[in-house]
Amino acid sequence: MIGNTSLTPTPLFLLQDIQQVTLSPTEAWTFFGEATHAVLIVTKGSGGMLDESDQATLQAGSVLVLSREAERQVRADTEDPLRLLVFYFDVLQQQDPVTNAYSPSRSWHLTHTQCLFSQVDHCTELALTLYAHRQANDPLVAFQNQIRFQQLLHLIWSHAERQATVETSSVVDQTISYMHANYAEPISLDDLANRAGFTPRYYTEVFKKKVGKSPIEYLTSCRMEHAKTLLRESNKRLREVARLVGYADEFYFSRRFKQQVGVSPTVFIRMNQKQLAPVTFHYAEYLLALGIRPIGAPEEQVTYLREQLRMKEADEIVSLPENTPDLIKPLQPTFILTESTGDYATFSKIAPTLAFPWMEHDVFGHLNMLADVLGMKDRAHIWLKQHEQKVLKAKRCIDAHIRKEETFLILNVRPQSLLAYGARNIGHVLYKSLKLTPPKMIQKELQRNPNFWATIINENQLSQFASDWLFVHIFDDDLSRTHFKELMKQDVWQRIPAVQKGQVVILNPIWFSYDPLSLDIQLEEAVQILTHANTATLSKEKRNILHG
Repeated sequence: MIGNTSLTPTPLFLLQDIQQVTLSPTEAWTFFGEATHAVLIVTKGSGGMLDESDQATLQAGSVLVLSREAERQVRADTEDPLRLLVFYFDVLQQQDPVTNAYSPSRSWHLTHTQCLFSQVDHCTELALTLYAHRQANDPLVAFQNQIRFQQLLHLIWSHAERQATVETSSVVDQTISYMHANYAEPISLDDLANRAGFTPRYYTEVFKKKVGKSPIEYLTSCRMEHAKTLLRESNKRLREVARLVGYADEFYFSRRFKQQVGVSPTVFIRMNQKQLAPVTFHYAEYLLALGIRPIGAPEEQVTYLREQLRMKEADEIVSLPENTPDLIKPLQPTFILTESTGDYATFSKIAPTLAFPWMEHDVFGHLNMLADVLGMKDRAHIWLKQHEQKVLKAKRCIDAHIRKEETFLILNVRPQSLLAYGARNIGHVLYKSLKLTPPKMIQKELQRNPNFWATIINENQLSQFASDWLFVHIFDDDLSRTHFKELMKQDVWQRIPAVQKGQVVILNPIWFSYDPLSLDIQLEEAVQILTHANTATLSKEKRNILHG
């Protein structure tokens, strides 16, 4: 049994007549409407459209859509004749869905606010073809001309949609400029919508689609950027700063500032002192990338800076044992930077404290946030540009040595578990920077979440993550090393294509760090690994245990 499908009724546009109108200089032609609608296309010359409320210039390629209730007068310029093609058409609307009967519609009207368009692509050529076949006696040719007319309308109205999008975008840009010029004044959503000529709901919809945030969110961001400049560069009182960026209530301003920036205005001021001396937990490498040397950091982080990154600055950073806030106060830090919101209450009693939850952003997101708070956007931009150039150079080098179809799996071995990594942490350089191809199972996860971190797998699932290359990171403890040795004895390990090809790489500890400075070194090592692995200069044994 074939089911009946009900289609939404759409109007039919029936071409009734085509006329060519040629106007001598200063001569006028009037469309009275009443009986039919019309499409007017200028094929030669220039002129103007005149009526009581509208005046517009017409040039070759101009298209004017006129509904039956309209009355328009067109006049040629004083110098050249004006030639028009006028297509008269009627609109048939379905009256009875049962009998499928159509009849002329008196209620149909144009849904586009703009009826005048210029330079609609291919419109003039199609119009001239229609005119050339206007008196065809062959029914098939006449039928084809009706089809051409539908195509003509489609060209015009699709152009109208694109033009409306451009105009909407322009209106949004105008209101953005208004916000930047008048952020200190009281501005409401209704004010902005009225300026755009839209309802508040529609204005918010188109604004968010273009900008990515609501108008009021954008206005707040704009005000806070100016507030940060004032707090950094002037000695104005908080009440005055609030007033200068559009807030009558300094307490409300302070709450909004902390929501937007992450710290209160007073903490922000102290964090932007000329001589910065922060104590940091987890973000030492980020500060160093911005040219700031912390005065204190956790022991393991200082050790990492000294032994893995080989940074001389590490010798001047005080190593802080875990859970010893009493050792921080004597250092007199200008601020404390942590990843744990749970530490905020304790640390904020010692110095202004900023908490950046670790999973909230990727490495570049954290760097930009920190730079924003410290007024170092320029330094962050320079670092990111330099890193981008390193990535491009590394990618060109590696792409010349590996096949496009080769896949790469990143495996993290822990005492009692295995993790297959995505594009965060260990996977950032391989998947995000170098855009190497992960196994299909990881590809699916990355399609769902571009910042996918890792998934726990067992030994029997390794075949589902089969790859041509295997990058292995082993936790630095006896249980993890034993786990890996036992894994290598199993048949499932021996069946992995990367193992059979001798393309297993044991990663050194620097690959487990997720910070700007470590990314640079990981990038260099990736080039070393992937550009020499298939040459005679590197033995199979060395390929398998390149680092370790």
